[in-house]
Amino acid sequence: MNIGIDIDNVISDYDNCFIKECLLHDKTLRNNGVINIHSSNIFWMFDWTPEEADFFYKNNAERMGANLTPIYHSKEYIDKLKADGHKIIIITVRDDGTWCNPHTLTRTWLSNNHIYYDKLIFTRGASFKLEKCFENNINLMIDDSKMVYLDCIKHNISALLMDTIGNRDISATRVHSWKEIYHFVSLGGWQW
Repeated sequence: MNIGIDIDNVISDYDNCFIKECLLHDKTLRNNGVINIHSSNIFWMFDWTPEEADFFYKNNAERMGANLTPIYHSKEYIDKLKADGHKIIIITVRDDGTWCNPHTLTRTWLSNNHIYYDKLIFTRGASFKLEKCFENNINLMIDDSKMVYLDCIKHNISALLMDTIGNRDISATRVHSWKEIYHFVSLGGWQW
């Protein structure tokens, strides 16, 4: 089976890193901390202006991307999926203009964290992931994007939605860990 896997919030612990960095930065602004814990957008958790949020993101996204930690057991379960005979195709939206050199940064991060993949695909936006799924005969897509999940389901590509604060407003086949992902795949939760 060809398994498509997103990076941020699926392999890398992006949101948790992002929240920690925002909390540190908030201390240099007004030091009000989180004011809206239930927000679906990390920036809306703080009392920052759109300009402050934009400035923070533009000046920190690449540094944070290079220093992310992998989600617990992501490497081990990706290795198990490969050992079980599946093809691992990483499909990421890291080519959207946010970072200066996303290809080198991403390949370096994957290498430094010993994350196996058969193919690495960069797109300029979530809307392009469905096209890449078709081009690469993806049987299962694992992502945290509601848009990608719903596009895949609509076009008969099995999908798992990694649970994040930004995607809890839709009904989905939701997973919370790599153990759950492996369980779904190894038990053949779908007809491929």
